[in-house]
Amino acid sequence: MEDDLVCEYDSTWDTESDGDDLGENITRRSSQDKTQKSWGFWSNTSSRNLRAARDMQNYRHGYPNINEEECPEERMTNLKFYLNEVSSSPDEVSIEAFHKEWKTDYKRLERVHSYIQWLFPLREPGVNYMASELTKKEIQAFRESDEAKRRLVESYELMLGFYGIQLFNKDTGEVKRAENWRERFANLERNMHNNLRITRILKSLGELGFEHYQAPLVRFFLEETLVRKNLSSMKRSVLDYFLFAVRDKRERRKLIKFAFQNYEPKDKFVWCPRKIQKRLRKKSEKKPEAAGNGEGGVPEDGRTKNKAKDSEAGSAPKEKKPTDDSSEMQTLTESEAHADSQRPLHELSVDPQPEESSVDPQPEESSVDPQPEGSSVDPQGLSNGETDYSSITASGLQKTEAENNDGFKEANQTENTQCQTISINAKQSEEITVYSEKPAKKKRKN
Repeated sequence: MEDDLVCEYDSTWDTESDGDDLGENITRRSSQDKTQKSWGFWSNTSSRNLRAARDMQNYRHGYPNINEEECPEERMTNLKFYLNEVSSSPDEVSIEAFHKEWKTDYKRLERVHSYIQWLFPLREPGVNYMASELTKKEIQAFRESDEAKRRLVESYELMLGFYGIQLFNKDTGEVKRAENWRERFANLERNMHNNLRITRILKSLGELGFEHYQAPLVRFFLEETLVRKNLSSMKRSVLDYFLFAVRDKRERRKLIKFAFQNYEPKDKFVWCPRKIQKRLRKKSEKKPEAAGNGEGGVPEDGRTKNKAKDSEAGSAPKEKKPTDDSSEMQTLTESEAHADSQRPLHELSVDPQPEESSVDPQPEESSVDPQPEGSSVDPQGLSNGETDYSSITASGLQKTEAENNDGFKEANQTENTQCQTISINAKQSEEITVYSEKPAKKKRKN
């Protein structure tokens, strides 16, 4: 059966020059199939935008239909603009002035439409007829100029800021949300012409020596639209245009896999052949099974060893120093209870009181809750009440230690150590009281 999602304008999954295990020789649809309903030129929810696919393939393949004349050096207008030798038209703004005066002027950046062709030139024309298209010779000269490339990165950062994005790493091209991302994302939702600008930016980066900047920006928009569910009006442009502007085929495949894994519903995903989707489904199904069998991620035996170490480290000090574990309430042994029963009632070291039984044995951990940046925490509330209770417990223990006789010293030391970290509830106290009354009556009879 023929795969209806194989596109003649998309060679992402062809096997020329790379050996990705998902790649295969896929027969792309012929031009005779373009009239079928599922492959209309205009985008809808159940088909791929064929016009976009053709446009992006034309860009990735270096505009094979353009027959440009030999470009003399004096006509390299775009390079001269980035070397600060000429100003843009019709705005008459130099690149240095643009970086200084327009950087945070978001209203002007939104309203004016003639600067983007100067900041990010392409080999194809734009709406500003006064801007010049790039040529192969000019591209080569631009890539060899450190000054021009430095200013291009400044232009990129300026436009990222306009979109609420920050260039986090200039070497890798990694980007992240800027502090003003909410406000700027709202502007992106309202003004969809910025989708065209971003497509141009991605193409220009690939032409002028910053091809490695493409995938990080596309990944950012895929995460925002598919994972975080933001920028819903941009989702279609991200998948139709941004994704297929990435010239590196391996990076493009990774991004398509990521998009497929996070796209819902999966049966409406049209940006790779069905045979590839089937393989991606199988791979995603195998990963949870491998994780369950201890074959992937952190090994299961490694987690077991860590748990065993934690339990050993936690159990060893229980006899020597107090802990905050509430399970200490269950450690009174039968012999210790019997030892308590041999003492008169007034010598019991635990005096259950309703106020102390409600004290949290972990005042510092329970009262200090990690707060996100910018949240307010009352420093006085961290020690409110807890210090008084701990002092009452300490004084009670000192009094008990003074009253104990030498015969019960060893038993009382164990009990006092446990009482530093626990509060025995009323029910347990009653049980100890009943247990200790019987021997007292026998002494009276004798």
